[in-house]
Amino acid sequence: MDRATRAARVAAAEALSGTSEPPSLLDKVHAIIALKDEPVLRNLLITQCYYELSAELVRLLGGRNAHWCSFATWASKTAGRFIRNEEVPEVLRRLILSDGEERESFLPRLSITRLRGQGEPERDRAPRISAIDPLIPWWGHGLGLMDLPERILTELSSDIALGNLKVFEELGPLFARMIQLYRACPQPGDAQLEALLEGLLSGPSPDGGQGLLRSAMEHYHEAMLTEDRDKKAELVLLANARVGLHEQVRLQPYIARALNAPIRCMIETVGSPGRRLPDALRSMVQDKLDKVQALWRLVATKEMMTMRLPDEVLELGHDLPAPLGSPLHCPELATIEDRELYELLREYDAHDHTTDGCGAEDWASLRERMSYILELFRSRQSCQRLLERPFNPAQHAEILAWRVPMPIHGEL
Repeated sequence: MDRATRAARVAAAEALSGTSEPPSLLDKVHAIIALKDEPVLRNLLITQCYYELSAELVRLLGGRNAHWCSFATWASKTAGRFIRNEEVPEVLRRLILSDGEERESFLPRLSITRLRGQGEPERDRAPRISAIDPLIPWWGHGLGLMDLPERILTELSSDIALGNLKVFEELGPLFARMIQLYRACPQPGDAQLEALLEGLLSGPSPDGGQGLLRSAMEHYHEAMLTEDRDKKAELVLLANARVGLHEQVRLQPYIARALNAPIRCMIETVGSPGRRLPDALRSMVQDKLDKVQALWRLVATKEMMTMRLPDEVLELGHDLPAPLGSPLHCPELATIEDRELYELLREYDAHDHTTDGCGAEDWASLRERMSYILELFRSRQSCQRLLERPFNPAQHAEILAWRVPMPIHGEL
């Protein structure tokens, strides 16, 4: 880390801890947004901040409903695995550079085991490959293919980190401001709502508007004021859905870029201007590119197309199962009475009593993502484990000190 970056990080941490009063959540949010050139640490801070926002909002909303920040905590933690390039680089290098027979023997070790709960088997870890015994076949020299795994992962990590920041830049300050406005008021009213909505732009999300966020804040506000458990749960779900749709519209270009990273990197590697391959090598190189494309489908399904929750790993390309030990929907959301909520759920085929067909075939499709996400929000809204801390005490202490936890602190 260069001196300027280290000094900026230390100054930000001291600014948050050097006053007589604890920093507000809004101060923390702005300090995290200002952190540049450290995507790994920034992601950890964003994840921790989402948890803190979640805990405060659960108290404000009352009841036992998880809201958007609760889900964002675990989505951000999952994104961190890609930002840190954990496990996948070795898999990419091994499969790209190995021959067919060796690859076939390696693939079975990449099987997925769901996290079922305490004491049951965890997801298999990809095998480590010795750095002193690299696989370097002769064709890798001079064509740039040896660098291809790292190029793909660098682009993937960058796109996910930028998407993680993009959403937090817009939604982190909004929820922090909501907490600041509402926490000081025993009975929030129109004045608090008007102050919260001030500055949010009208209009649709694809055009840069924030109409969905304005609507979501109104629903959260209404949910705070009602004591009816069924109505409160439906209002929170409707607000979660509005924020989720806005977020996914904002994330669309980053998700598309991440999923297209392998093709983009392959074209740049072997098809860049001035690089003309001899005819004798074209078929060989094409075979390697085909391997990369097939590999990417495997890696995307195994790693990228998942979401890690406290007690399960969800495969986003498969239909959503019921929560562990619970029915698919809690009693308050088993039936939907709110017409606006029902129409929104029906628009994305998430309105009935099953999750059949919600698994996404193409995660770059906004409609397919929203179908799965709305099913996720509805089926897990009452899951109390979503409100747990995302990091253990040792990791938590390191992150609060603006440091990336070491392996001795446990797996992130």
